[in-house]
Amino acid sequence: MHIPEAIHQTEPAVIHRRHRRRQFLRAFALVCVVLVAGWFILLLLVLGQVAAATLEARDAIFDTATEVRSMDFSEGQKNLSRALDSIQEAEQSLFLLERVWFFPGFQKDFSTVKGTLVASEQLIDSLIDVLSLGQDVAQLSELKESSVTFNELPPSTKLVILERLSTASDDFDLLSSRLQIASEELTLLSESKLASPFIGVLNPLVENMNLAKSQLKVASVLSDLLPEFSGFETPKTHLLLFLNNDELRPGGGFIGTYGIMKVSNGEVLETKTADVYSLDSAPKNPVTAIPPVPFQKYNATSTWYFRDSNWSPDFAESAKQSIAAFESESGTNVDSVIGFTPTFASALLDYLGPIQVAGQTFTAENVPELIEYQVEKGFQENGIPVAQRKEILADLVDEVQSRLVSLPFSKWGDVFTIVTDALLTKQAAVFSENNETQQTLINFGWAGTISPSTTDVQLFVDANLASLKSDPVVQRSIRYSLFKNESGTWIGRTSVTYDHKGTFDWRTTRYRSYARLYVPKESELIRAIGLNEGPEVFEELGRRVFGGFVSVEPGEERTVVYEYKLSDAIVQAITQGSYGLTFYKQMGARDYALTLDLDFDKNISNADPAENHSEWGDDRYRLNTKLSQDLGISIK
Repeated sequence: MHIPEAIHQTEPAVIHRRHRRRQFLRAFALVCVVLVAGWFILLLLVLGQVAAATLEARDAIFDTATEVRSMDFSEGQKNLSRALDSIQEAEQSLFLLERVWFFPGFQKDFSTVKGTLVASEQLIDSLIDVLSLGQDVAQLSELKESSVTFNELPPSTKLVILERLSTASDDFDLLSSRLQIASEELTLLSESKLASPFIGVLNPLVENMNLAKSQLKVASVLSDLLPEFSGFETPKTHLLLFLNNDELRPGGGFIGTYGIMKVSNGEVLETKTADVYSLDSAPKNPVTAIPPVPFQKYNATSTWYFRDSNWSPDFAESAKQSIAAFESESGTNVDSVIGFTPTFASALLDYLGPIQVAGQTFTAENVPELIEYQVEKGFQENGIPVAQRKEILADLVDEVQSRLVSLPFSKWGDVFTIVTDALLTKQAAVFSENNETQQTLINFGWAGTISPSTTDVQLFVDANLASLKSDPVVQRSIRYSLFKNESGTWIGRTSVTYDHKGTFDWRTTRYRSYARLYVPKESELIRAIGLNEGPEVFEELGRRVFGGFVSVEPGEERTVVYEYKLSDAIVQAITQGSYGLTFYKQMGARDYALTLDLDFDKNISNADPAENHSEWGDDRYRLNTKLSQDLGISIK
């Protein structure tokens, strides 16, 4: 067969063009791979720069904390400046990342990260301001080391510190607000897809900021309270109430011992403690006050002495009565009242360590019982006169005070934590005759007052009357139920179970209490079960009160139940779908078991604190907890 010459000439050219096309495609693919690889490497480098800068900022902030503890505020400021530089480097890297990132849908994530970095800058700027405050105090007072103790400071230095700190409240509040903004930004960051690799890095910062916010708020409050309680410019006299919660009273515990502390410009001029019976038995002015009826009826008391003055569960009201009784009986005027229980004393000893006084070793574990034994029985064994039986407590107080003022400044943060925990758990409370100072105490929850902002209120109060020191062996559990009965009436039912685990001995006997339940004012009692005498219905502290006498033998369990019609305001709140409850803890009480079972007859969409997940999706709110402090409940 004959093949045309043109065809023979064309076939090599076609093959050549195909070969060139394949070469071009391979080269193009190689370029694309190189570009993608380069982009990916650049992306990794930029991400690495952002992560490294964030880590550097975190480390710098942690280093700052170390410097502050050693009171090297200047070095701390340098570390914060280093942190600020690192955050700015992260911002620059993020700017570059935006330019090389071409996947759609990430603009919100970039904005969130940028906002967080800006908030972090504001945070660090604020921390620098606070360190400047610390530097001011250190320079003005010539205080150079955290190992210096309060005792070692000359009066002039204490005065300088007080002057500066007393004006620092606004500074602390401003920083706290800035921390709140930064915290909110970091919360937003946690929802960002792009930012997820950094969450593990930033979580410690979030935790530290939340802690810092709390500490700064405490610092702000302390700055407000310093002038009053340190005797800044004007000497002050504080009445100390030793509230023995082994013999529980509405205002925290029986006042078996009291003290007087005189202060001026941060100096404790004098601290004296004394047996309350010494004062009550020989008052400067005749005591004519008539005690509340339950004292007369169940405690055989016809005169209202200082020792029984804390009858109100509102510490401010009790403190006013204590001041009136003390000033009348002693002739000494006081400016404030500081009440605390052996539970608080145990927490202090747990930190300070064992203390030896008069041949006895007091520890966190034995201090309530050992004090009680020494003042009730031990003094006789040691041949100590009755009038001097509580001198061992005075010696213990002196030693505790001595150890506290001898602590280095680096340890005072720990002491403030112990004190604030006692105030929040109502093992301590403070009252001031100065209205502005008292309002600060109330606002921060340190006053032990009963002033709820919610529609529903619960407060159960015991008053140990002639039961010796039985409270530690009488366990309580409280249950509050809310429901609509068959006739459509909304009912509240509060039950308290006493379980007496003790026996008859020198400390323990049958438990005798005048028990009161405080509820909203318009509540109507339907019935009371389990009381030996009562019920009585009256109003107090702007609340409706159901009261009655209950007696529980050793080894016995008894439940007291109050059932009542809920107030119209609570019914309206439930109907409108927004219910709030404040469940108060009694001052000085131990942590009682608390059960809430609230049936709203409609599904719950939101609750704070939340139920267990298994309880979600129905019309009942159930919570089992410990009533360790006042508890707020909000339900939609």
